[in-house]
Amino acid sequence: MLVGGVGEEALLRELRRLFAAAGPKVLVGIGDDAAVLDCPKGRQAVWSTDLLLEGVHFQKQWQTPSQLGSKCLAVNLSDIAAMGATPHYALLSIACPPETEIEYILEIARGFSALASEAGVSVVGGDTTASMGALTVSVSVGGSIEAGAAILRSGAAVGDSILVTGNLGSAAAGMRLIREGEAGAYPELAAAFIEPAARISAGLAAVETGVTSMTDISDGLASDLRHICEESGVGAMIEPGSLPSSAQLDEACTRFGWDRESMMVTGGEDYELLFTLPGSIAGQVKEVIAHAAGLQVALIGEIMPREFGVRLVGSDGSGRDMPSHGYEHFISRD
Repeated sequence: MLVGGVGEEALLRELRRLFAAAGPKVLVGIGDDAAVLDCPKGRQAVWSTDLLLEGVHFQKQWQTPSQLGSKCLAVNLSDIAAMGATPHYALLSIACPPETEIEYILEIARGFSALASEAGVSVVGGDTTASMGALTVSVSVGGSIEAGAAILRSGAAVGDSILVTGNLGSAAAGMRLIREGEAGAYPELAAAFIEPAARISAGLAAVETGVTSMTDISDGLASDLRHICEESGVGAMIEPGSLPSSAQLDEACTRFGWDRESMMVTGGEDYELLFTLPGSIAGQVKEVIAHAAGLQVALIGEIMPREFGVRLVGSDGSGRDMPSHGYEHFISRD
């Protein structure tokens, strides 16, 4: 059955049934003009939003609709994690052509709902509308954090160590493999792109351990590290040999002749956490966060004075400027 055959009201009734469960902080959920949510005393609200557009962020054939729904929530949860906050609420809006199968939309919602339940997030509203072109999914996620405890991009200081969770470059490689019909050869890389994990546990642990600045890697290390440097008024030195990668990425780069370093530095959509903290406690905190989140954490560089710039410096002391950016919207590339 097509969306255009049942209409918006019928689709909304089905979605409302899917998202009927609500947490104790939801005073008024789906069904009214707006949700009413509790904000506990002594905490501050944290909200983020993302727009995912067919043909720009995804292709329908790249993943199941359930996987797409899960990813749409995961990329927003990653922003909440990057603040060190706890996610609570989500809004889901979908624009689709009238000829879209209703079951396709419901499967997106089921994937979204499954991850929301896993993350302790209540879906409290959203919208649906007709699209004359591509499928578009808009998500907003709200959370909370103890007043004054949010970890910003602006707190890095000269001498801080630079660390990152997980591996870099896997999602970029996975997208390339999917495009080239080779995803089956390296399922770990394909999964990194299709089903990224938001590092909520790592973000929560960071709040307790003296982390000075943090962001998630959505547009690539080069771009997102520059965001920290610009907001903090500092430079950075990255050691290429310390950048963490998976064995499958190494194998794929060798097999296809890809530039491994470029994949890790400029490839986007890893959704790992990039953070800084005083060098004197880096080793200790690295282990604490790794244990709390159940994943590896790598020390990859150091915050430098602003005039140093943002540079890659090898073990032999040779250096070069970090690429100016990772992925950017509105810039066409050949």
